[in-house]
Amino acid sequence: MDVRDVVRIFRFISIALYLVIIVITVILGAVALYLAIRDIASLMPFSSISDLKILSALSAVFLVVIALEFVDMFLEYIRSGTVVVDLVLAVVLTAISRELLLYIASPSGSLDYGILLVMSILILALAYWLVNRAKAISHTS
Repeated sequence: MDVRDVVRIFRFISIALYLVIIVITVILGAVALYLAIRDIASLMPFSSISDLKILSALSAVFLVVIALEFVDMFLEYIRSGTVVVDLVLAVVLTAISRELLLYIASPSGSLDYGILLVMSILILALAYWLVNRAKAISHTS
């Protein structure tokens, strides 16, 4: 057995594990979708809508988006064999944006934590923009 065979075996094991992770993520995404639908349905008596209920529903929708982004990221990794940085940044940016929604919904959070969340979002957005700009430049040259 030479080195190529060992690499091939480990690549196969890696893909199999990622497929298991994708299935688990899809299941969690389906649960998140159920929670989002439940939260949105709870808004239906329009007389009882509050900003906290809307933020809760948006937070549940963000969970679905995060699950979809994870699946996309894992599939792209399997397809290309490399970590796609802009997809990773998109997942983290979405997750921190969701955390900001939850922070806004809970008035007991500290101001420092809120500032940290906003700064994190700005830095990640800048990193995402830079990565995509670098990809666009490398594709044109």
